[in-house]
Amino acid sequence: MEELDKESPAQEAKEYLVPIKMAGEILEIEEGPLTKAVTNDLYGFQINSKKAEETSYSPYAYGLFDDISNVKIKLISGAEYEFVCRFVREGKLKLDGGYNEERYMQPFLALKQNCFIYDTNESVEKNLKASVARLKDECLYYIPNIDSYYGEVANVSASNSNNIAINMKRASFGLKCVAEGFIEGELVIYIAKNGVNSSMAITMKANDGETSVEGIYTSMDLLKTSTEQYTLVVIHKHTDGTQEKIVSELVDFSRNKRTIATIKINKNDNNTETKGVDIVLEDTPMTDGNNITIEGK
Repeated sequence: MEELDKESPAQEAKEYLVPIKMAGEILEIEEGPLTKAVTNDLYGFQINSKKAEETSYSPYAYGLFDDISNVKIKLISGAEYEFVCRFVREGKLKLDGGYNEERYMQPFLALKQNCFIYDTNESVEKNLKASVARLKDECLYYIPNIDSYYGEVANVSASNSNNIAINMKRASFGLKCVAEGFIEGELVIYIAKNGVNSSMAITMKANDGETSVEGIYTSMDLLKTSTEQYTLVVIHKHTDGTQEKIVSELVDFSRNKRTIATIKINKNDNNTETKGVDIVLEDTPMTDGNNITIEGK
């Protein structure tokens, strides 16, 4: 009865505290947000894991941060990990943060706590991978007016990782509208897909002396590297209360490039010429890009 069990105790899994870093196009952001502490930027993470005998990943942890200067994740040996990350520049200023301005809606649907929540039942991955976002006006948009970056990395082993580098790709395109012959009223500009208004409208007012306006948008397909075709819609609201749609044309938008649309407002009491749009698209990341001429209706 005094003899001890001679069997060796089960080997406990080791825990590793691993820092997370970001690489890729995210480094193009001015001043390098990774060198800052708290910012207006938001970073959402979903970490999934699978054991040696498993064939698919399952939820492990998630987190929402506005300070990633020292982000670290606790990983356990004997498993592989997958990391999904979504970065929204100026997200705190543009996204709906809920009633307390801390629980952000799509694309995060998480409370900003600047730490990881280890939860095997909850996952925010579906939201991080979708373009849809709920902006400050409390509306959902499929082509939201935000600057997004997306990245993922898989097959990460805890014991072999001194730090984890996530390669981030910009998932956005730019639009700048310049008005010619704009002397009265207001221009309302938005982007549509399949006949549905999919972005928040941007406006230009003649009384304010505005001749241009621009915005940045997240693509519906975050991983697409070629062009996407959306409908550019321009509505002219006149000072007499009437309004007319002067442009509704398909335009090719390219990831990480800016399209410049020159809106020609030619028609007046003595001029029956049609309105039109010149569109430019150059091959430089987020700079003025190609030019296309579209005759308005």
